[in-house]
This record gives sequence, C-alpha cells and structure tokens, in this order.
Amino acid sequence: MLIIIKNDSIIPLSVKKTTQKEQNFPKKLHYFSKQFSHIDKGKFRCYKEVKSAKKGFKIKENNKIMALRIEEMTIPGAPVEGLGTLPVFHSRKPVVVETKEDFPERLKEGLGARWRFLPYKLQNRYGREHIQLKKKTIVLENEYLKAEFWPEEGAKLNSLFDKVRNRELLMSNPVYQPGNLAIRNAWCAGGIEWNFGNLGHNPFTCDHVFAAVLKDDKGEDFVRFYEFERTKTALYQMDFYLPEGSPVLYAHVKLINPTDQDKTTYWWTNIAIPEVGNTRVMSNADMVVGIGKGGLGYEKMPYLSYFKGKDLSYPDNADLAFEYFFQTPAEEKSAWEAGTAEDGNLFFERGTTPLLYRKMFCWGNTQGGKHWQDQLSLPGKGYYVEIQSGIASSQLHDRKFKAREVIEWTQCFGGMKLEEELLHQEDYHAAARYVGEHVEKALSEETLLAMDAKFKVLSNKEVTEKDIVHMASGWGALEQARLERTMDGEFPKSVCFPKSTIGPEQNPWYQLLTEGKMPEEDPATIPVSWMVSEPWLKIMEEALAKGEASWNMLFHYGVMLYEKMDEENYVPEASCWPEYEKYAELAKEAFLKSIEIQPSVWAYRCLFCIERDRENKELAETYYDKVFEMKAATVDYELAAEYIKFLNDCGKYEKACALYESLPANIQNEERMLIRMAQTAIKIDRLDLAEKAFTRDYANIKEGESTLTTIWFEYCARKMAKERGIENPTAEQLEKLIDEAWDICPPPKNIDFRMSTDKKSRYRMEN
Repeated sequence: MLIIIKNDSIIPLSVKKTTQKEQNFPKKLHYFSKQFSHIDKGKFRCYKEVKSAKKGFKIKENNKIMALRIEEMTIPGAPVEGLGTLPVFHSRKPVVVETKEDFPERLKEGLGARWRFLPYKLQNRYGREHIQLKKKTIVLENEYLKAEFWPEEGAKLNSLFDKVRNRELLMSNPVYQPGNLAIRNAWCAGGIEWNFGNLGHNPFTCDHVFAAVLKDDKGEDFVRFYEFERTKTALYQMDFYLPEGSPVLYAHVKLINPTDQDKTTYWWTNIAIPEVGNTRVMSNADMVVGIGKGGLGYEKMPYLSYFKGKDLSYPDNADLAFEYFFQTPAEEKSAWEAGTAEDGNLFFERGTTPLLYRKMFCWGNTQGGKHWQDQLSLPGKGYYVEIQSGIASSQLHDRKFKAREVIEWTQCFGGMKLEEELLHQEDYHAAARYVGEHVEKALSEETLLAMDAKFKVLSNKEVTEKDIVHMASGWGALEQARLERTMDGEFPKSVCFPKSTIGPEQNPWYQLLTEGKMPEEDPATIPVSWMVSEPWLKIMEEALAKGEASWNMLFHYGVMLYEKMDEENYVPEASCWPEYEKYAELAKEAFLKSIEIQPSVWAYRCLFCIERDRENKELAETYYDKVFEMKAATVDYELAAEYIKFLNDCGKYEKACALYESLPANIQNEERMLIRMAQTAIKIDRLDLAEKAFTRDYANIKEGESTLTTIWFEYCARKMAKERGIENPTAEQLEKLIDEAWDICPPPKNIDFRMSTDKKSRYRMEN
C-alpha cells in the first residue's frame, strides 16, 4: 500500500510495482492528466506508511480513507427560530404565463406551475445577527473528492471539495443566512439543494430530512436521504455514492407517488457555483426558453432578444436578474451543463433522462442584485450563479405524476481544468462542443447509463430503523399509519419512518385517525399544525358525520375545504376550477359553525380570506374587525401585518395607522410591521414615520419584492412636492414626481432589493 499525500490530502494507491514516474504521479490520475494539465506532478509525495491522518481524515485498518463518516461543524449564522402562525392559502388568481408569438405550441403543454404553501407552516422567524451554529454533517470522501452534506438542511451538499486541485467546486457559503426566497420563506444560498414538490424550492430546504447509511453490492457505504413531501403526498429519496477511484460524485434520485391519485410534480437540482468574473455557462443544448420582459421566448444561444447584442453565456452580461432553460431534445439519453471559473477550471454535472433540462440564473449586475448576494452571504464573499437541472422544460412547467408512478435518474458532479482560451473563444457553440468532448471523456454517457442501471437496483434496498443516522419529522410515520388503515397506497421498503417520530405536531391527527376525534385546543393558542390532503379530508368528514364536532375540528375542516384544489391538472388554481365556489361556501359554513361553538381569531381570519378573495371588501373588513375585538389578536404579529396591508390596499390609511398605534411595542417593531406602517405613513403625510423604515437592515424581504424602494421613491416624490409648494399633488403629478425620483434619488443600499432598475420591468413589484 502506498499513500499519496498532496496538499495535506491522503490518497491511497495500491500498486504491485512502481516506476519513478508512477511514484511521482498516481497511476489513477494518468488518464485525467491528459485533460487536466493543471495537475502538478512534482507536488505528489509517496510514503509506504502514514501514522496519522492530517486535517481529520480518518484511516481504516486497511489504510483506506473512511469513505463515509458523520461529523459536526461550526459556522456563523442566523438560526430559524420559529414557525408562522397563519394557514397561507394558495392563490385564487389563475396562472397566466405570457409567451412570445413564436413560442412553440409543444412547449406550452404543462405551463402553469404554481405555489402551494399548505400544509406546511412558514419558516419566517430569523434575523441577521449571527451566532456560532453547530451543523451535523455527513461526509463522503475518496482520493479525488470530499462531499459534505447537511441532513438538517434538506441534505444540502454544502461543499464539494476537489482534492486533486485543492479547490472548492461550489459556492460554499461562509455563513448560514436565511432569506425569504423559498416556498416556506427561509432559504440559504450556496451548495447544491434538491427541490421536489412544487414551485418555490423545497419545503425541506431549511429543515431536517432522514438519512440512512447502506451498503452497495461491494460492501461499500452509501448514504440515502429521504422524506415524505406533504403538498404532493409523495416520497423522494436520494442515494449518494463516491466510489474509490471515482472523479465524480453520483446521485440517484427517485420520486415515488405511493397513492392511487394522479397529480403533477416538479424537480430541480439547484447548484450554486462561484461568480468570480468571466464565468461562462454552457450545455449540450443550443435552444433555450428565456424568462424575462415580454414573456417566455424560445431562442438559440447565446444572443437572446432580452439583452440585444450580448453573449448571455456570460451571466455578467445580464443587466438584471435573469434566467433561461436549455432544451435538450426528448430523444437524448443524457444532458450536461458546466460553469467555468476565471482560470480554465470548471464545474460540470451530467444526468440521465428524464433529467434533460438545464437552467442558468444570475442576479444581474445592478446594485440590488449585488445587495441580494451580500444579503445572503458576507459582503463580497457570496457572489454566485445558479446552474440547475430539472425534469420539465422550465420552472413554470409541471410534470404529470401518475398514480403509483416512480420517476428516477442518475446525476453526477465533478470538476476539471481545460484550456482557458478555448473555453472563452468567441464562438459559443465551438466552446460548448469543446467542453462536451471533455465531459464525455471524464464520464461517458455509456458509463453513466451503466451506473444508472446499477443504482436503480440499489435504490430498492430496504432501510430499517437501525440504518438511520439522522431522524426527521413524524409526518411520514403518520402517513404510513394512515395508508395501513385505508389501504389506498403503500410506502416502499426503501424508506423507513419510525413510529417514534410522531410528536406534538402529528398527535392531533393521529388521534383523529385512531379515535375519530381531535383533542380540544385552547382557541387563544396558535394551532400546532395543518393538514389538507384529500385522504385526510375524508377522515375528517367521517368523524364529523359521527357527531364528533368541536370548534377546532370544524375550524380545521374549513381550512381543508378552502385549500382544496384539482391536483391532477397543470393549472389547478381555484378560480379556474368549476367546483371552487362550492368548496369556498362549504369552508365558510364550517368556520361559522366553529365560531358558534367557540369564537376564535383563527376562524374569523379565515372568513376574512374567503371574502377578500371574493373581493367582498366590506365583509372581509368586518371579519378582521372581529379578530381585533379578541385578546388573542396580539398573540403574534402576522394578524396585524395582514390586516394593515389589507387596509392600505383599500385606501383606509387612517384606520391602518390607528390599528398600528394600538398594538404592543413588540409587534410594532417587527420588520414587516415597520414596512406596513411606512406604506401607511406616506399616504397620510407622516413622512417622519416612514423614515424609520429606511434606517435598518432587513432579513425577511421576499425575492423580487421592491416594496421598500417603492415606498422610498414615493417618499422622495412627496418631499419634492413640498419643496416645490405642491401641498396636495394629484395622482398624475405624483406619478411624474415618482418617475423623476427614480432618476435622481437612488435608494440607500440597505433597502434596495430590486432585481431591475427598469421602471417598467416585471420585477418592479410590491409584496
């Protein structure tokens, strides 16, 4: 056994005889040296023995690197410290996706992906003050790569370190800083995340998933991450392999519909690579779907109409936040994407069908785009470009997911170094062919397909409780218990959800399942969880039919009814669904019956939602007034924030101001409350109150939200009006002054989250 040490990394190498050349340069690297001319052969040192591993690398008895281990790391960050209060119902507005005139008809199928929040609670309680956080890590390592996963954060691949070239392949964030970018709000930039369910990242992107350690057909360890996803009542599992001698990390992903119901689904692997200047993104596909001003377009790379005359394979050429999707033809068996660094080094990934679509996203080169990246990391330390891979043409498309269907593929990740001059040649297509040739040499399609066949067999390997090395929530165990009773589906043995994981959030529903009723709850306390799936709706209806009605059962029944949607179709928004009004009326009836038994702020608030969505503004306002007649209205800030926004939207600024001033100080000082009050203040000529919103940092601004800059420009416009002696500007005068303010009053950086400085851009919106 020889041990190769390079840059303090230990590389085992078994050889019978070695020449001087082989002693200086590992035989396993000879092949890659032909492509990877960066390797410095002189920096390898050979030893017959190694007494201790450096940098914490552990050595087995046979002198091999410990292929899989569990560790803990410390990182500065802002913890997610609580969950939202209110059920957030899906939008009642129809999905309208604009397309350009020449957009192909075949690509219009599946358009209509939408957000759905329930049954999850929002993760919207975090700030920007950093403490030292401890993160559990699961590490896979061989002689080429070291992969570090975070099971507490959706199995994010936090780091993929290239030991041969001594460099990080990903944007590995130096801090853990949540931002409001995901379906449940909290999202952290960096690494690779695995997005399943529906539009808006992954419900588990900042939450625990299960992890199990299993053995492959050679007795080597691999790790399986898995969870039960509640918006789709479906399963996903991800097996990761880093075999000895492999220059790439493999992932085998499996999406499982365990029910008898057809639905739609969504997957995107989201990879953050460093944006260090001169970054170029390339793929095997020439045609892309672009998302930007004017709607979806279908054009050939790299010169797209959104930014005329600019090569958009270079994200730096985008003036604003922008994204496009590479369209690999359906008949292909695999697809790849790569992102280059400034010196010829690049990251690449490759995947088998149906993972044929690729994406590039960048923040743009505006102040707002840079601020977003600083907001999600440390100033100047977290600039990145996203390269993604998915199973549908874009993230505005859904994919059909049939009853009992399994969708699976294999993907791999690695790095290499190529000739910088050829990577950045003016002819984009020649550069892409050059990269493609070397991706094929590094990992051929034939090899990838063979590995995929092997991993498909291993993906069925049973998980038992003793295999689990990280536990997550009890929702999978609860759903498994339901399936055992109702017999309308089953979980495969490749996942395991111990009954011991059922806890306080699941207990009310477990009691409903087993006893036909829910425990009584104090209406002054925040409900612990939500449930909205069709099978649980039937269980609730059966319990209510037996006379087991309580205020909280009727309240939860109303939530289920109002969230009900057509899950089988691409555009299932309630307003497009013929039965929408029927279920809205049934939900209202349930909430009113709940109030008859026991009034609660929760039922009144949901009645408000129904009438607001019907545009019955006066009745909606009456219901929220009922909320604020009860002491529980101030149990949390979300109720006041929602109502003040509604009053502002209705032009009732004086009432909004009075409500704000009646609230406890702790609620007044919440960042979203300060924003709402600033919106109110500029309308009632209280510019001094609005100024408070411009002097602090914000943690919870939604991606694409420009509320603060909208307030800023109107604030500046009203100040300009006063300076010019215009006491009560007309709407037309005010609009002209706002446009002028856009040009001459740049907003402070701390409130500038615009993804475009174009006044007419789609990113100029309010939340």
